[in-house]
Amino acid sequence: MSISSIHGLQRYLIKNSGFSGKLINDVIIALGFNPLHSTKKEFKELAGILINCVKNGVNSSIKGFKGSDELYQFFRKHRREIAVHLQVEAAGKLTDLASIVQNFYFYTNKYRLWALDIQKALWDNTQTYSELEELYNAFSLYTLDVIAKTWYRLLEETPFYDALLTA
Repeated sequence: MSISSIHGLQRYLIKNSGFSGKLINDVIIALGFNPLHSTKKEFKELAGILINCVKNGVNSSIKGFKGSDELYQFFRKHRREIAVHLQVEAAGKLTDLASIVQNFYFYTNKYRLWALDIQKALWDNTQTYSELEELYNAFSLYTLDVIAKTWYRLLEETPFYDALLTA
């Protein structure tokens, strides 16, 4: 498999991340790139951002996915898909949603999360709970984390990509 464009990367992520093309498209746009029309330089830059997310965390200094409002709007738009993805991950790990979310390394709130908080944040779209704002943001960062790790797995499996991206 040879990926040399953002569009090719997008197709790979759709096939391997468990997220829809629309969500992946919105992540790429939030990071400042055009998923359909890009240069090789832009592809390398995006690939580097995703690698940086895996090596240094999604909270590392990257463009896009920064502001609380931007993160919240992303979450609202993709709430259902994120919730389903989290449920599938929890089931695959034979654990519950609370355990998955409490282990987000980018979730910085120190109070103990209750399953009810997580359920409200994921499924109650009738209102916004200000006390759950950090949790909403963590769910958006979760999508970036999954996408970055999906890309990184390909790089680990095919080391020549690393050389290609740094050339």
